[in-house]
Amino acid sequence: MLGELLRKSIHLSGFVLPVIYLFLDKPTMLILIGVLTGFALTAELMKWLSPRFGEFFFKIFASLLRTHERKGAMTGATYYLISAFLCIFFFAKTLAIVCIFFMILGDLAAALVGKKWGRTKLLGKKSLEGSAACFVVCTLIALVELNPVTAVIGAFVATIVELIPFPIDDNLTVPLVSGAVMHFLM
Repeated sequence: MLGELLRKSIHLSGFVLPVIYLFLDKPTMLILIGVLTGFALTAELMKWLSPRFGEFFFKIFASLLRTHERKGAMTGATYYLISAFLCIFFFAKTLAIVCIFFMILGDLAAALVGKKWGRTKLLGKKSLEGSAACFVVCTLIALVELNPVTAVIGAFVATIVELIPFPIDDNLTVPLVSGAVMHFLM
């Protein structure tokens, strides 16, 4: 539980990007996130191409990485940056911010509630209680900026995508799939 709390606190630091986007225009934000994503992808590549860099990387970040991330998968942080970039690129500003907050806060709610109170297991390690928390948080986020129908459908889609164990990281799938659905509903 402590490791998950530490991971989620780092995950929560991603909160800064959508907040910054409130004050910047789309082209400036794409440059900023593009640079950050470039650094992250370079680090991902270097950790496997350079044994020395890989050793340094894993020494620093090992306690924050999940098992599959230590075995070759990209980190959730890199997926987060790619996803934020794509949300900002494809969606209107308000929708992009909502989608990024789904990724940050919806996933956080699902993980923390699921780990603490999750009793009813669904699809592997996920729980009904965690999924319900994800849905409530995503709905509240979306209701701030979107009409109620779009908000509830978008939150439902985000929750289902977070629940289903896709082979692609949910930091990528949750905001992009729910964002695409909300985009078409708007």
